Amino acid sequence: MTKTPKLRFPGFTDDWEQRKLGEVAERVRGNDGRMDLPTLTISAGSGWLDQRDRFSENIAGKEQKNYTLLQRGNLSYNHGNSKLAKYGAVFELQSFAEALVPRVYHSFRPNGYSVSSFIEYMFATKLPDRELGKLISSGARMDGLLNINYDDFMGIRITLPTLPEQEAIGTFFRQLDELLTLHQRKLEHLQSLKKSLLQQMFV
Repeated sequence: MTKTPKLRFPGFTDDWEQRKLGEVAERVRGNDGRMDLPTLTISAGSGWLDQRDRFSENIAGKEQKNYTLLQRGNLSYNHGNSKLAKYGAVFELQSFAEALVPRVYHSFRPNGYSVSSFIEYMFATKLPDRELGKLISSGARMDGLLNINYDDFMGIRITLPTLPEQEAIGTFFRQLDELLTLHQRKLEHLQSLKKSLLQQMFV
């Protein structure tokens, strides 16, 4: 089965092809015993966050020895249900060379047939939600995780273009995100400045 999107970068004309996620990516699990690495968690709205920033402490505890060692460019699927991500969220590790992430996440990496950033943004479109929805037999568990195991997750069908087009799409949206972050920081700075000036200029 092949498809083509409505909008494309110049020079790309090949059909997109449907593949199982497990055909273009492979599992990442286990660690090498180092426990002094950043310990991260996925927020559907913010992506990767250091547990100390999100929870004011590292909440891994003894379970940290079972965490997964992720390398930059690897991805994880947090199959937790939230308002922003009914069927969970996928993010590529970018801000750290290495990090420890919860073992309950389904972590994976491209196997030469996919590009990490493309995979992340493809999940951000929510297009895979229909496939993910089919896998849920009994909703969320007591711990808030959806009943989607690794093998079933890697069995979902996705549609993707050639590697160069994946690279072009992934790079475009990554740069757009960086621009948004930059402007958000400027906005926050101006809002803070405004608040300070209001306090000083009115009595």
